[in-house]
Amino acid sequence: MLRTGHKARWVGAILLPLAGLALSAPAAAQELPRARTATVGDAVSAAVATALLVSPRVFGWGPDSAGCAPCDPLGLLGVDRLAVHPRVAQWDGLSTIGLFGLVGVTLVDLGRRSDGLPHMIASLQAALWTEAVTEALKAGVGRERPVLYTSDATPEDAGDRNNVRSFPSGHTSVAFALATSYWLSRRELTGAPGVPGWLAVAAAGGVGVMRIAAGKHFPSDVLAGAALGTVSAIVVHVIRF
Repeated sequence: MLRTGHKARWVGAILLPLAGLALSAPAAAQELPRARTATVGDAVSAAVATALLVSPRVFGWGPDSAGCAPCDPLGLLGVDRLAVHPRVAQWDGLSTIGLFGLVGVTLVDLGRRSDGLPHMIASLQAALWTEAVTEALKAGVGRERPVLYTSDATPEDAGDRNNVRSFPSGHTSVAFALATSYWLSRRELTGAPGVPGWLAVAAAGGVGVMRIAAGKHFPSDVLAGAALGTVSAIVVHVIRF
């Protein structure tokens, strides 16, 4: 299991470049022409994000197992302690259905518009970069999932590499990247996000709530995922548009 100091260095190493990108985005947006189709830059961006996405598994980043089963919940934040419970497969499945539904509905709505292609590309870029940074953070932080804090946690649970990949919530981060991108796109295309834009944000929030109900994530995992997805979408839109 990673030491706290090592985890903090990992988080800093990943978040500082992201913060730099966010700060430089307005200047970059003034220099770049508005892209109406996929560009070479989009392809390079997708390639770099994909490389970051697969690197944790290819190079074996992060811990392979937890150092406790069951772990002591007293070390958790108060709100996170309230979320410790066994997995609930139904909520797990529904959260995945909700995420894919959000992907389908938002991309179809943008795709049916004559000027929607660049916005579809922006949504996909935001989702890809969000997932890439999420996976790197999961490996770097190495946080135990709620199942390891339940009284019936087993050594087999502790030995499951996926059970030390709790922070942040990937479902939530991608859902908020898509919802925020869609919200911004509708405002750009129609003058206001409208009911569909706000419904997309609500659906992303629902995905996060279901991840907690499923016993897959702590509330702090979900909040971090929501923030990451939102910031990623904003950065992509500022740079692209």
